[in-house]
Amino acid sequence: MTNLSRLAVITAALAAISPGASLGAGLDRDTLLTEAPAVPNSGTVRVTGAANGQASGAADSGSTGGVSGSILWAPIDRVAGDVGIYQQGPDSGPTVRLRIQVLKQADVGLDFAVGARFKEFGFFKKQAAESPNGEFEYLLALGRSFGQFDAMLNGVIGFEAGGPGSDIEGKAFVGYRILPNVRAGLDGRIQAEYKDEEGTKSPDFANDVNLIAGPAASWLLLRDKLQLQALIGVSKPRGIATVSPGGLLAASFDF
Repeated sequence: MTNLSRLAVITAALAAISPGASLGAGLDRDTLLTEAPAVPNSGTVRVTGAANGQASGAADSGSTGGVSGSILWAPIDRVAGDVGIYQQGPDSGPTVRLRIQVLKQADVGLDFAVGARFKEFGFFKKQAAESPNGEFEYLLALGRSFGQFDAMLNGVIGFEAGGPGSDIEGKAFVGYRILPNVRAGLDGRIQAEYKDEEGTKSPDFANDVNLIAGPAASWLLLRDKLQLQALIGVSKPRGIATVSPGGLLAASFDF
């Protein structure tokens, strides 16, 4: 048996662990970089842990790597909230998010959600001697499945709480379901500060822009309860002009 044949047999056996149209059932799961345009079924509790690694040497050390964890709960249909904590370089703190699904693909052919998040450390960076005010983010998320293809698009705007800093963010994912519970595609995010103490500005690529993108894979196991995700691509942290290798890993479990 060739190596390719062995791989095909192993993949088929593992897929059998999670029967059914797993990833095709809806776009209620965040990818590694893009937020879902739908929310889980009411009553779902989802625990997620993630880690990321990016290029070193950036002026903003908080952009280069970190870990995070969160707990999501969908108390009623179309509404989900989560709380989490993260360590990103020297920065750490809580996050709180609320997401509401406005449209469902099953009804109108499109998933559409709005959301809001607060996090203790925003994209705008104060001087080291000053305490952070945190940041409020507002989200629009669109998505649709086309047969075996899934597509998601996000627009995010962030405002420093009590300060001048503002940033915009775009995220996108396009993936193909190789098997009902295995999806591969491209995931990406770009974020840029457009306002600081001096007012509105054109973002400088080196100092005001953070991006990461690349091939990503998702695998559902244990009858859709466990999701594993990985991305290996390129990143450019804020504070450095060089684009270098980067990657992310995440796992989530539904109760």
